[in-house]
Amino acid sequence: MALGVPISVYLLFNADSTEGPIALKFSHPCLEDLNSYCINGVCAFHHELEKALCRCFTGYTGERCEHLTLTSYAVDSHEKYIAVGIGVGLLLSGFLAIFYCYVRKRYEK
Repeated sequence: MALGVPISVYLLFNADSTEGPIALKFSHPCLEDLNSYCINGVCAFHHELEKALCRCFTGYTGERCEHLTLTSYAVDSHEKYIAVGIGVGLLLSGFLAIFYCYVRKRYEK
């Protein structure tokens, strides 16, 4: 193994295997003809498996990093705002009722 050649460690997940992930220790950069193999990632060639592997950029998945990972966002529902409004209204009504009773009692004397 030559000095200065980048070596990477990858975990290979095979959906057909029941053994779990395999640590691949000696992966070298892909040759020129395989540089475009990974669509959104970095290509590495594993000599034991005789296969090109991809290390995907953030936000991409798949064997060739071809799938964009979509981030989902929850939209706030109007029911939530209605419930908060009703709660605040009831709280204010309670304070007004207590204030009314206090003022009424004070002026009765």
